Amino acid sequence: MPDSENKGDFNLVQSNNAVDRADCAPAVFPAEVFSQCPRVEQLTVTKSSRVQVGPKFISVTQHITNNEVVKGRILGLDLESSRAPRRCRASVAVFTCWTLLVACCLSGLLMYFITPSIKRLDIGLNVFWYLRRGDWQAMQPYTMTHLNIPVRLVVFGHSAETKCTYKRQCIEHVLNIQQQHLRRDFLDIGPNFLVGGSGLVFEGRGANIVGAMVGCCNSRIISIMFIGDYNIDELDEQQIENVKTLLDTLTKVGVLVEDYEIMGMCQLQGQTSPPGPNIMKMMHRFPQWNPMNASGCIAS
Repeated sequence: MPDSENKGDFNLVQSNNAVDRADCAPAVFPAEVFSQCPRVEQLTVTKSSRVQVGPKFISVTQHITNNEVVKGRILGLDLESSRAPRRCRASVAVFTCWTLLVACCLSGLLMYFITPSIKRLDIGLNVFWYLRRGDWQAMQPYTMTHLNIPVRLVVFGHSAETKCTYKRQCIEHVLNIQQQHLRRDFLDIGPNFLVGGSGLVFEGRGANIVGAMVGCCNSRIISIMFIGDYNIDELDEQQIENVKTLLDTLTKVGVLVEDYEIMGMCQLQGQTSPPGPNIMKMMHRFPQWNPMNASGCIAS
């Protein structure tokens, strides 16, 4: 029997059906009797470290099996918890992070395919003096906002820099303007179109993209920037004629309404200079010019 301080339950598993205590009671067994006694092959002890079997005490080695094990394999991660709640919590946290990451990626892909992409309108002007963005190696815009066309107003401004005359020189000017505008968080070059000397016309943001030249009304206008400081520089004849051709083309492709109007920036933003007095004095060359508020334009 077990000691009083080591009480517990035990079971005997034997080769025969039962242990006959009367047969095996003597302390010394004759050989023929011993051979007939059942032998204990396995002893299972619960809640005890020592057990007395007959006149002897024997030590018990307990093999503990914990069945509270959580195992799984999700997203390439092995999740396992065995008497380690902290490890289980960490695994659940990793699983949650992976789930959120996958959900965000799927949401992004869904938005990419659902949201209609904005395509820049090609106005179909195929002449040597018209340079598309690829022709002057424009950098990609950070973002684009679609312009609801047709619009009714065209606004002239100027870059207030040195006027360019040759193609290569003007390309350098346009690239420099784009870099300046990007540094000012314009997200791209500001105007829809730019005009250099000798009538060179550059596609800026394009015909159907909201520009960034006139703060009050960019979403309702087509903006055209003349490269140069027209407080000093003068418009040449080719600039005037090619801008007229550009405006006619924009009307034909539906970017401008038939009865569109032209104004200078200073007419919309009083007591300012752009596009400069040397452009304002030539505005009468454009039949669509609206002279309203022209008296508010000043020389710098």
